[in-house]
Amino acid sequence: MKKLWLAMVAAATLGMMASASAMDFEEGVHYDVVSDEATEETEIIDFFSFYCGSCYQFQPFSEMVREEFGDSFKKYHVNFIGPRNMGDITIRAWAAANILGVTEEVAPLVFRKHFQQRNVSNSLDDLAGVFAAAGIDRDEFDNAYNSFPARSQANRMRREAEKYNVQQTPTFIVNGRYRMNPQGFRDSNDFFSDYLELAKYLVNKDS
Repeated sequence: MKKLWLAMVAAATLGMMASASAMDFEEGVHYDVVSDEATEETEIIDFFSFYCGSCYQFQPFSEMVREEFGDSFKKYHVNFIGPRNMGDITIRAWAAANILGVTEEVAPLVFRKHFQQRNVSNSLDDLAGVFAAAGIDRDEFDNAYNSFPARSQANRMRREAEKYNVQQTPTFIVNGRYRMNPQGFRDSNDFFSDYLELAKYLVNKDS
């Protein structure tokens, strides 16, 4: 699986042009139906982990989706990847980043720490240090981390991951009904662009 992700990312970064708009997206190939009902509003969830190398590689794509869909795009951290003691800690730290409005500052810092500096976070103190680098002092971080909204958001991330039976990352769920399938793009010459076209297609599929 890891080799497949990296191959897709490598194809995307080559910048080779493909006719994404001409693709015929097929259920069971490019996407799977995971629910009988869709959300009322447009919603794209990126289930990810800071301990996932593929999620690190997919950051440019996540930014493409954010630029395309704005507030309809959400990133939910999962708790089943990384050091065993860090699952729930990291989810709540990510919730704190949302509350403090520093997700766009914190995410690249954590990924850089883990995959460029090879310095994996193993404690709450490690993550607090990343927040400090993003301009959030320890008291402010602790207040957000220990708040009721942070606990509520963390619980929601766990529930949503269970609801959609997320077993690997990154997993993209569109409108609560469709799961995007990267394996259907093995022959893509511009994976990120084609994958974004799939997201656009699925967003409008039931409208």
